Amino acid sequence: MKNQILKTVGLLLLVCLLFAGCSRSASSPSTTSVTEAIKGQFIGPTQLVDAGNTTPEAAMESGFWMQSTGDYGAVMASTEPKTQADAQGWLGDKATFRARSQTMFASFQGLQILARKAVATDRVELKYQFAFKNPPAPKVTKIIEMVKVNGAWRGGHTRAYDASWDDGSEPEPKL
Repeated sequence: MKNQILKTVGLLLLVCLLFAGCSRSASSPSTTSVTEAIKGQFIGPTQLVDAGNTTPEAAMESGFWMQSTGDYGAVMASTEPKTQADAQGWLGDKATFRARSQTMFASFQGLQILARKAVATDRVELKYQFAFKNPPAPKVTKIIEMVKVNGAWRGGHTRAYDASWDDGSEPEPKL
């Protein structure tokens, strides 16, 4: 009888943990008080927050906030399903991801979304720039594809910035 109770409690705990872990991956649209306030501004380390996922810009900031906190599960949940395998390859296991995030954000000075390009109704590319305290790259400019999945924006592939990308883009307003 005692073993049966322990098995039942263990099973309930496992189900609760699985539910808690999986509930994050539900990509329903979410907003926060800063969802609309991030366009064009320089976001320093203390200003990086969960901005929701109802706009590409908010979802991008939220993804980097999740990365800065070392939350592997949340970062994976904020990644477009088609690119999750690539993301897992770059992120590594949870311990590797946490170590890389700590190293990256120890030198992080800020982030700024510079421009946006609508690719399709459910795809937007954002040009953004990171600033770091330490070499080798004090400033890094990249392009990230944001994809709308079930009403919520998620991060897709990231690539190096090329000046030809600017054709047809819309600079973000400076706030």
